Amino acid sequence: MKHLIYIAAIALMVAACQSAPSNSQQSTDTAAADSTKKGNFLFDTTVYNFGTILEGEQISTEFKYTNTGKADIIISKIETSCGCTVPEYDKEPVKPGNRGSIRVRFDSNGKSGTQYKTIRIFSNSENDIFELVITGEVKSEL
Repeated sequence: MKHLIYIAAIALMVAACQSAPSNSQQSTDTAAADSTKKGNFLFDTTVYNFGTILEGEQISTEFKYTNTGKADIIISKIETSCGCTVPEYDKEPVKPGNRGSIRVRFDSNGKSGTQYKTIRIFSNSENDIFELVITGEVKSEL
């Protein structure tokens, strides 16, 4: 008789486990739904032409953007093509509909001629990597 009770209890537990979704399945389903929601950068401009400057001058600009996506934008890092180009940005997430900015300083010390510097933004947005450009001409004082 004890065996029948144990078998019945095990059968009930197996049936209950099969009918209810597990916590891991629920979190997988939620993650899949959330992965379709991403932030999206909409920059006012993606290229800044500083014109002509003298070697040794520093210029600064600010690239402003709006998050037009459905989730926060979180910038994980920014890389530049040259150590002469230094970015600054807010580390806080930018919520959908809100604005953010990336400030960039270019030091022309030791540079001459046409300059083309890239700023690569790594984030969780629709475009995981987004690129901005600073360009212009550096003239020597000679």
